[in-house]
Formats: sequence, C-alpha cells, structure tokens
Amino acid sequence: MICAAAIAWQVHKTKANEQQLAQDARAYRIRADQGDAKAESELATMYSHGQGVPQDFDEALRLRRKAADQGYPNGEDGLGSMYLYGQAVPQDYSEAYRWYRKAADQGDAKGQDAVALMHEQGQGVPQDYAEALRWYRKAVGQGYAKAQYNLGNMYYFGRGVPQDLAEAVRWYQKAADQGDEYAQRVLHIKWKGMSTTMKISLSVMFLGCSSFLVGSLVPAGSFRGGNRRISTLAGLLGLSYVALDLLGFRYIGILTPISAIGGFQFVKSLAGGTAVALLLSIVLPNNLWPKVAKILIGLDAALLIGLDVLLIVVCRLRHFASPLRPFWFINGTLLGTVASLVIVFWITSRNTQSERDSITVVTESDSEVGVNGDGS
Repeated sequence: MICAAAIAWQVHKTKANEQQLAQDARAYRIRADQGDAKAESELATMYSHGQGVPQDFDEALRLRRKAADQGYPNGEDGLGSMYLYGQAVPQDYSEAYRWYRKAADQGDAKGQDAVALMHEQGQGVPQDYAEALRWYRKAVGQGYAKAQYNLGNMYYFGRGVPQDLAEAVRWYQKAADQGDEYAQRVLHIKWKGMSTTMKISLSVMFLGCSSFLVGSLVPAGSFRGGNRRISTLAGLLGLSYVALDLLGFRYIGILTPISAIGGFQFVKSLAGGTAVALLLSIVLPNNLWPKVAKILIGLDAALLIGLDVLLIVVCRLRHFASPLRPFWFINGTLLGTVASLVIVFWITSRNTQSERDSITVVTESDSEVGVNGDGS
C-alpha cells in the first residue's frame, strides 16, 4: 500500500512537472522568436534534454548558434557542450574549447569551469594543470559549485598542487553546501543524493523481504518445512542487502579506500545474490524448479568465469581501478546466486530421491503383503 501510494505520487508529480515544462517551453518560444538570446538558450537546453518538448539536438544547435552569435555566454557554453559531446555536430574538442573560452572570457563561471576541465584533461588543448587551476579559481571566486568540486579533486589527487586532503575536503564542503550531489556523496552528507527511483526500489525490497520473513515465522503462514527455513534465510539476507545498501550510500565515497569499497560491495552483493536464489527456489513450481536451476547455474557460472578472465587477463588489475566497484558487485552477486542454487538444488534433489526411495520401499512391502495374503 505504501509503495503503491509512493509510486502514484511520483507519477502525479512527474505529470505535473511535464505540464509545467511544456508551459515554460511555449513561453520561451515566443520570446526566442523575437530574438531574445536568453530565451533561445533556455529553449535550446530544453530541446537537448527533451524537457517540455521532444528531444531534438538539431533544433538545440540552431537556437544555441543564434544565442552565441549575439555573444550570450550561456549560448556559447551550450554550443561548446554540443561540440564536446558530438551532439548534432561531429565531436570536436578544439571547437568546444573555442566556444567555452568565449564564455569564460566574459566572466561566465560555467565557461571558466569547462575551460579549466579541458586544460586538466588535455581536451582540445595541451594538458596543463597550472592553467586548469587558474581557471578553476576564477570560477570558484564566483561561488560556482561544480568548480569547487573540481578544485577539490585537484587537491585530492595532487594535480598541479601538493596533495592536500584537508584542502580538498574544504572545497568539497563548499560545493556540498550548495547542493552539489557529487560533493555530498564524497562527504557522505545525509541522503540528498538518493534518487526517487532508488528510494522506491529499496522500499519495495524492504517490504517484500519483510513479508517473506513474517510469512515464514508466523505459525499459520503459508510456508512449511524446508520452505519455511529457506524463506526465513532469504528474508533476512534481503533485509541485510537493503541495510547494507543504505549504509554504503551514507558512508561509501571516493575518499574511501578501494580495498574497503571492494570488500563492502562483495559482501553486499553476495547477500543479495543468495537471497534472490533462495527466493527463486521457493517461488518456482516443483516441476519447473530443477530445469530452471540447472540453466541458471550454468549461465551464472559462465558469466562469473568470463568476468574474472576479463578482469585478470584483459584489464590486468592495475588498470582497473575506476570500474572495480561494479565488478566486485557483479562477482559477489553471481557467486552468491551460483552457490545458493547449487546447495538448494542438491538438497531438493536429495529430498526428492529420498521420497522416491521411500515410496519404492512402501510399494514393495505392500506387494509382498499382497502375495503372502494370496498364498495363505
């Protein structure tokens, strides 16, 4: 009931937001047709993201060119972004830098941050940390949150400056105070970065696992015998996954050591994969379970081996720092699923065989009794 109400509210909120965006788009269109550079830039952004209007990069490009030709900084920023990502134009870092620089030279903080980032990464210009720092400092001087976060990264990684974690945290804090999601995640600040989709997903998982757990513990519940024990374990593991996910969202960030992140992700995903496998063994019909279990065991084992080969041979571990967290997560999930499926499949197969043997013994005993009775 709670999940249904949350989903219904989200749908209502989304529809209301879409109506407001469509209304804003119509108002911007009227002003853009009159040559208003700000309206042209705002409407172009809406076309780029498909907000209030169908997504159309060509129209966004046309409007941004009109705004940029009038020297409007946001139009120049937007045009630089389209060249940077190759939207409606071939990707061209040099052209992107040219337009970002036009905006930056007018004192636009967003343009200054973009110019700094391109110097930091060596896109369209030679990599130059000193120049990147110079432009970042101009942007943070205007209180631009994204630049504050990026400057924090420079201090955290020691790019162009001596590595200084205290200074990095200071800039992360400034960005986080303005609502920058990345900075909040780095500093583990509250739950501001949690999306509505994640909240709903975790709520559904919590209620579903709780119902399995309650159903297995209540004497009048629908689970009996071995299924009761499996359901209890699955419910506990599922709730553990939810708790660990919330804990990780609150405390895991880029300042956390990679080894700690990997270990945490592995344990969390192991619990989740085991819970899923146990729930499958309960939900699937008895006549369908053995076939599905064999298929899943083979598929998961193949994926597990394939991912490990990719990790060790292709990526050679030392080049694999950035995507390491997803691989720990996937490996833990697959290992938990495979191990649980194998154990439950072995137990159910053994129980089934025991039942067949018992039936065979009883049948043979009945036959012997019948024969002896006829002969007496």
